[in-house]
Amino acid sequence: MATTMTAFLVLATLWASALTTAQRVLMADIWKPTVMSNGTIDGSNATLPKRQFNAILTPKSDRSLYWINVTIGTPGQQQALQLDTGSNGLLVPATGSSLCSSSLIPCDVLGSFTSSQSSTYSTTSQSTTEGFVDGASVTGDWFYDTVHISGQAIASQLAVLGTTGSGITEGVLGIGFPASYPTINHNLAAQGIIASNSYSLWLDDLSASSGTILFGGLNLAKFIPPLLKVPVLGSPNADGSTSYNQPTVALTRVATLQGAIHTVQTAPGYSVPALLDTGTPVTILPLALANAIMSALGASYPSGSTSGNAIIPCAAATNAQSINFHFAGLLGPTINVHISQLVLADLGNLGGVEWCQFGIYGAAASENLPTVLGDSFLRSAYVVYDLDTLHIGLAQTVVNSGSPVVVEIPAGGIPVGIVTP
Repeated sequence: MATTMTAFLVLATLWASALTTAQRVLMADIWKPTVMSNGTIDGSNATLPKRQFNAILTPKSDRSLYWINVTIGTPGQQQALQLDTGSNGLLVPATGSSLCSSSLIPCDVLGSFTSSQSSTYSTTSQSTTEGFVDGASVTGDWFYDTVHISGQAIASQLAVLGTTGSGITEGVLGIGFPASYPTINHNLAAQGIIASNSYSLWLDDLSASSGTILFGGLNLAKFIPPLLKVPVLGSPNADGSTSYNQPTVALTRVATLQGAIHTVQTAPGYSVPALLDTGTPVTILPLALANAIMSALGASYPSGSTSGNAIIPCAAATNAQSINFHFAGLLGPTINVHISQLVLADLGNLGGVEWCQFGIYGAAASENLPTVLGDSFLRSAYVVYDLDTLHIGLAQTVVNSGSPVVVEIPAGGIPVGIVTP
């Protein structure tokens, strides 16, 4: 009772702040392309000129991810960028570069940047090569310019103007933990646009085509209370210091639920670092754990495979099955992922069974892959990223929710034990 009362007092304080002060929160829509019946992908959500609104993007596996519309420069040049919590840089393709001309990036649909057409462009005269976890890389030049998100200007944002690359298929807005340069999130706070270097993410369910990101705020209508904080895990350095490079938390227990049957699939004392990454469409788990989950839920590997991408009968989406992911020990948050959120793209009929991609990837030890909680997990979680105090807030998401109830995240970090009315 005392805990509940404390939580309601926290809520009352937040409401008082919302009613008496101007909230410094920036809301933006994020979206994923619509897969057409012929397998191509409709890019009509990209904010490009009307003549391009019905353009078709070539099918790519990473185009099931989430994108955000921004403008760069003065006047603004429109870009559709992949929103990535696992990286921390802003990357845009240069108009006329090989990234566009070799069809690595469909720049006529997603946009590109022409530096000579921006009056606020400033070069650093420094080049860089940036790499990504999936092996993609891009080479280009650092520059400063004005970025607009949802109509809000962020001045002098550092970015990379990409010219060549490998495996890169779109521009990227990385919103992960700060590197050695100011990210979008950092500049939003430093310029007083938001109150803290933080953001919250709501992807809605698998069938939805869009979600929301709130820089500097959270939406009380989008989650089931309480919202519990867990510490971000760092990487130890040789000198004894710790680096915090990605939103990684301790995954301490995983259980499958089949009706009333609850089966724990991890051993006592289990704990692995898990990256919360919108840049990964599936959830990557150690092979033994992935195999146990697949056995419980009726998924399998394609013929000839013993790890990697998995498949499941599409009809399984209606089963009364789910997975509980527990974090940071017994008192930490638990996120339930229903099997319907793990039955992904329809792969076709084989032997009279319609097969779909399964949202869990079994990582063999030889692949040396981290545990990654990608979009197939994140659609079930409301996640608050507090980059200043190095905490992640987690709560069960509310899908298809109604009117927003937005509150500011103060400079002190995520309030504890938030409860909605």
